[in-house]
Amino acid sequence: MSQKKISVIIPCYNVSMFVDRCMESLEKQTIGMDSLEIILINDCSKDATLGKLLLWEMKYPESIVVIPLEENIMQGAARNIAREYCTAEYIAYLDADDWILPNAFEKIYRVARQNNADIVNYLSKKTYVEPEEDDPSTKSGKPDRFVEIHNAQERLDFFMGDCPLLRGCWDKLFRRDFVEEHDLKFAEGVFDEESLFTTPAYMHFKRIYLLNEYLHRYYQNPISSTYNLMRDMKRRDDNAKTWLATYKVMKADGSLDENHELAEWFFIINYFIRSLVFATGRGIPYDLAAVQEMQRNVLDFFPDFKQNKSLSARELYKEPLKLIDIPIDESNFAEYNAAWEEIVKTYPNGI
Repeated sequence: MSQKKISVIIPCYNVSMFVDRCMESLEKQTIGMDSLEIILINDCSKDATLGKLLLWEMKYPESIVVIPLEENIMQGAARNIAREYCTAEYIAYLDADDWILPNAFEKIYRVARQNNADIVNYLSKKTYVEPEEDDPSTKSGKPDRFVEIHNAQERLDFFMGDCPLLRGCWDKLFRRDFVEEHDLKFAEGVFDEESLFTTPAYMHFKRIYLLNEYLHRYYQNPISSTYNLMRDMKRRDDNAKTWLATYKVMKADGSLDENHELAEWFFIINYFIRSLVFATGRGIPYDLAAVQEMQRNVLDFFPDFKQNKSLSARELYKEPLKLIDIPIDESNFAEYNAAWEEIVKTYPNGI
């Protein structure tokens, strides 16, 4: 049997209402089901999800494998387990309530092979409608780009320029050898798990193809586990936990030293600013001790962050950056929180 072209990893938890729609979009791929290796991880669903997954496995036994988990371990750990089953040239990630357009993987795979790309980034469009009501247009008005990175300055220039890369994994194709070489893994036991995977990938890729077409549909599902976790006080600290883990990986693999300015930019924006914007904007704000700890971590890791030209050059970050090293205690914490509430208004769609 010849090697499959793309392994598609799909974690599934209580998605019986949506998973058939997702799978039908894969069934319609012009690249052909025989080119795909679809790995479905049932994360101990409590509804009819597992039964539906098994029916799909029976229909395409040469292309689909179902991994039934005996306990719920969340998306990050589920994706990490699934990676061990991958044998195809490339790996793609898809959420079970999303879908992909019929010619997507054929296009994505073609440019990946033609350019020997470590990553292909394509565009995702948010939608509230079903596939039959969806606008099938893919054009963004932007030309495709192929970028090769040879040194730290080129990497910094790429990310500080017109860079479309987001933290998520579901709008990208990754060369499997690249993923394994750098042992890219998702954070486990947390929501907001993807940065631990994508950030080290951004620090190491040498060739990336930016396919500027809307080939993926991100369904706005108000009953999804992710949607509900975003508003759960118990999940408030998850983004910060993921970024502390990401910092440790960047330090251990040398990218913190090699790409210091970029690593500092990534960490401060995501660990400190995004965490506080996220929590404040969702009505689950941090307490005094937690904010003080975050301040200490930033200043311990990056005591000279104010000298980072990439940070200081962005008007969007100037006000929140002022709040990193302001001494806070019970006497001024309410005022400090009020300042964050004003900042949140400048990030209506998050950060």
